[in-house]
Amino acid sequence: MIHPSDLEFHPRDPTDRSWTETTYLAFNVPEAALHGTCYVLCRPNLGIAMSSVVIARGVRRRPYEVDFCDPQIHLPGPTSNAKFSLENGLSVEARSLTEWRFSYQHKLDHCNFDLAFHGLHHPYDPADPAMKPSVSSNSSSVSDPRIGDAWSNGHFDLKGRINGTLTLRGLRYEVDCYEGMDRSWGPRNETPNRATAYISVNCGEVLSMWLTMTLDVTLDGTVRYDSLNSGFIVENGTVTPLIEASVTATTVEMLAISDHIVVTDERGMRHEFFGAAIGTRPMGSVNPSIAAFVSLMRYRYGNLTGYGGHGKLFGLSFLAQRLNGEEQ
Repeated sequence: MIHPSDLEFHPRDPTDRSWTETTYLAFNVPEAALHGTCYVLCRPNLGIAMSSVVIARGVRRRPYEVDFCDPQIHLPGPTSNAKFSLENGLSVEARSLTEWRFSYQHKLDHCNFDLAFHGLHHPYDPADPAMKPSVSSNSSSVSDPRIGDAWSNGHFDLKGRINGTLTLRGLRYEVDCYEGMDRSWGPRNETPNRATAYISVNCGEVLSMWLTMTLDVTLDGTVRYDSLNSGFIVENGTVTPLIEASVTATTVEMLAISDHIVVTDERGMRHEFFGAAIGTRPMGSVNPSIAAFVSLMRYRYGNLTGYGGHGKLFGLSFLAQRLNGEEQ
């Protein structure tokens, strides 16, 4: 169960240099095919922080085509994780578990935003047995090295509505979207063996879905969505965990171009989503050992239309082993 105390840095062994606390936000402007992410990683025992703001408009297939990227490492770390400002111009304030504010001012004035996040439900804790029931027998466990430390220790996911303004290289956008954010904490060694997908579908307050899957890659570069890690459906503020999931996708250079998702929730209800990319970008966090491939998707769910991110995170060594035929 997630508590207000989880907004702050957590009790920890002060000698553990790997202890990590992160905050992540995704946002979009669908009519402009614009999608962005804001990420903060703090290592409080070392007194440092890393932060990355990445924004793309439309289809971007190569890192140097992405419209804006500001990754900063070895920033002086904050003393509070609930309210802080970093030297890269990013400020984060958690007014409660569901009310957040993110603001950013690039030093060269290439980008700035002021975004308010209003959560639609109590944060989802994938480590709480009451919130994450036993999944099907072929599902991955936390011991699967593809999951990594981000989901193996403290973690919560939250869906919400995001309002505010964004200015990108002189163009101003009004932001009014539904998306998600998360927090994680615990030891994190950043071993580059990760292979996970995260998929976010948002059809307003009526329905949204969050899904994480383990991945595998064949020698010819085909991506296979392997097993359900965690996920949930939110309907008018009510959260229902997922117990089964199946994902197939068409990818180009690891970027999802279309996908078909079928999930079953704890009530036995089946949900089917069809997605098509309206924007892509091959860039993610400040960690150079991880390759990220993110698509902004337009989703159809029955007679509803929604938007969300389809992302894949791979450790570079994981990809090298499979694409070079060293491990299958």
